[in-house]
Amino acid sequence: MEQSNVTITIKTLQRRAEATESMTQRAEGSLRREGEGWTLTYGESDEQMGEIRTTLQLEPGRAVLTREGALRTQMVFRKGEPYACRYATPYGELPMTLRTLRLDWELGAAGGSVFLIYKIELDGAIVGENRLRLTVKAKGERIWPIIWSRPPESR
Repeated sequence: MEQSNVTITIKTLQRRAEATESMTQRAEGSLRREGEGWTLTYGESDEQMGEIRTTLQLEPGRAVLTREGALRTQMVFRKGEPYACRYATPYGELPMTLRTLRLDWELGAAGGSVFLIYKIELDGAIVGENRLRLTVKAKGERIWPIIWSRPPESR
């Protein structure tokens, strides 16, 4: 089993009717080869929520994101297939449905990238769109800045 210590740049863009927010953070983690895919594990820290452990399992055509700690959920992303889940926070649970619009990833022992676009539905109404871009580098390699561009509409 191949495993590397990695540095991850996490760029999120959340679009809601009332506002668009973006955030960039860095995390240390591990990247492990599993069958035809990869598992990326890293820790996040949020001032309001506390410590969160995130695991992203990637395989052809599918991703599973699991969060443990102050936030708890398991989200499955597969283009064209809605997924119902619960997002647990210290303030309560939120039932939601995810609709994956795009899932692209390219990873190897030295790192790579993951790009995910999905919509969130609450009670049958779309409340927003999230974009997640992870840039993964073997520990010690230079991390280049991420430049966001709108993906072609044809994808």
